[in-house]
Amino acid sequence: MSVSRITASGKRAKEPQETPGLSLEIKRKITLVRHGITEWNKSFRYQGVTDIPLSAEGEEQARRAAMRLTCESVDRVISSPLRRSMKTASIIAEAIGVNSVDAWDELREVDFGEWEGLTVPQIKEKFGEDLFERWRSSQVDVTATNGEDADVVYRRAEACATRILALKEKHIVVVGHGALFRMLLLPLIKIPRTNVFWKMKMDNCSLSGIGIDKKSRAFIVFFNDTIHLRTNMDCIKDIPLPW
Repeated sequence: MSVSRITASGKRAKEPQETPGLSLEIKRKITLVRHGITEWNKSFRYQGVTDIPLSAEGEEQARRAAMRLTCESVDRVISSPLRRSMKTASIIAEAIGVNSVDAWDELREVDFGEWEGLTVPQIKEKFGEDLFERWRSSQVDVTATNGEDADVVYRRAEACATRILALKEKHIVVVGHGALFRMLLLPLIKIPRTNVFWKMKMDNCSLSGIGIDKKSRAFIVFFNDTIHLRTNMDCIKDIPLPW
C-alpha cells in the first residue's frame, strides 16, 4: 500500500507507507562491541574503572570480532577510554581501515567503588548479602559501596545515547563495557528506566546491532552475536552480520 504527497510541481508522488511492527527501515547502523576478556573477567571479579588490560585470549577475541566486521563498511570507531576497551577498538579499527579511535568518557564502565577486584562471594561477605541482592535485583537504582551513584550512571547513559543518536555517519562501531552498555540501551531505544541487567546476556567481544530509522528512532536488530568466537579464523570474514 502507498500514500501520496504533493510535489513542488503540484503533482502527486507516491511514497511507501510506513510499515508497522518490526520491519523498520535501517538508515544508520550502530554496532556495539563489548571489549575482549580480561583475567579479572575470567576470575569473575568486578572491574569497573580499574584499568585492567586485555588478556591474550581477549586480544584473540578482538581480532576475531575485527575479522567479522571486515565485511561491513564502517565510518567511525568510538570507545571507552579504559585500556581493555581501547585495545579492542584499536584492533578493530586497524582491521577495517579506520585511521583512529575516538575515546568518549561517557562510555567508561560503571565505577563499582569498593567492590572492584572482588568476586560475588567476597562482596557478600564484606558488605552484606542484602546490599548485593538489592543491587542484583535493581542495578539501575542501587549503588555499589562507595561507587558511582546509580542516578549519575543513568544520566551519563542518557547523555551518551543522545550523542550517539546525533551522529550522521552511516555505520559506527562503539566499543565498551557490559554494565554501561546495559544501561545505555535503555535511553538509546527509549525503554523506561527499569531493571534489565541480568535479562540481557552480553558476552566479551559479542556484537549487537542497533538500527536507526529515518526519524532517528533506534531499535535492536540483533544482540550478543558471538559466532565469530566459535568459528575457524579463515571462515569468519564470510559470515555477514544479520542486518
